[in-house]
Amino acid sequence: MEFADIRGEVKLNEPLSKHTSFCIGGPADILAYPVDRDDLITLLREARKRKLSYFVLGGGTNLLVRDGGFRGMVINVLRMNGIKAEREYRAVGGTFVIVYAEAGAALAKLLSFAAEEGLTGLEFAVGIPGTLGGALCMNAGTAAGEMGDIVDSVTMISPEGEVITKGREQMEFGYRTARIPEGHVIVDAKFILRRGDKIKVAARVKELMDTRKQRQPWGQPSAGSVFKNPQDESAGKLIESAGLKGKTIGGAQVSDKHANFIVNTGHAKAADVLALMEIVKNAVLEQRGVRLEPEIKIIGED
Repeated sequence: MEFADIRGEVKLNEPLSKHTSFCIGGPADILAYPVDRDDLITLLREARKRKLSYFVLGGGTNLLVRDGGFRGMVINVLRMNGIKAEREYRAVGGTFVIVYAEAGAALAKLLSFAAEEGLTGLEFAVGIPGTLGGALCMNAGTAAGEMGDIVDSVTMISPEGEVITKGREQMEFGYRTARIPEGHVIVDAKFILRRGDKIKVAARVKELMDTRKQRQPWGQPSAGSVFKNPQDESAGKLIESAGLKGKTIGGAQVSDKHANFIVNTGHAKAADVLALMEIVKNAVLEQRGVRLEPEIKIIGED
């Protein structure tokens, strides 16, 4: 299949297990790497013209790809990863900086940029894997904050190739959600961060990272938190109270460090993870009367 007008790389029948933090997933018919906004617009128009389903991939975190893979085009935005400080202004509360970042920028890279510049407001993102685009789509965050708290504006592209910019209020950020019309793709965003003490920002980042490493499985393939926290409840504690820590199906295991993580112990298939998720949901519903909802996105076919 030819894409003559695309300047980025295009691969066919590419195993998505190579591109997800779970290290799980069958092949995508097409995996394309746009190099900039114009390339992305061209890909979206091509997908529409050829009637191809498409899915946007960044770091491949918070994602489970089924074993049959994805029929259509996966658009990987990792090569669109620019970050820069755009302007600075004074207001009540201090000096603020507008930071611009592209959708493929890793959150860790964005946090490092902020820390090096002595900018505060993004520390909550320490240890959250993945890229900016995915983090905005799900309003990623922790008890210390979330992406919607610092957004100034988000720019996305419609399936027809129209460039649309929305302010924070228009994004309607909620718990692990944001208002993104179907088929629209985030291309970049601007954030408002406050100038702070560089040493204090670095110390806060280290403190939060140390806490995260103590509480969560580190160095094992996973997709992060599997289920959303019910209101006033912790999904991890509910799963642990159901006696499911360490529960294993095939190569998938409920982490014995944090029960809301499922880890790939080596050769897990998506079917193993899905079966384990079903056991967890049913056990928590039966024992605690709480219906867990997946936080991870599941795509592809069996």
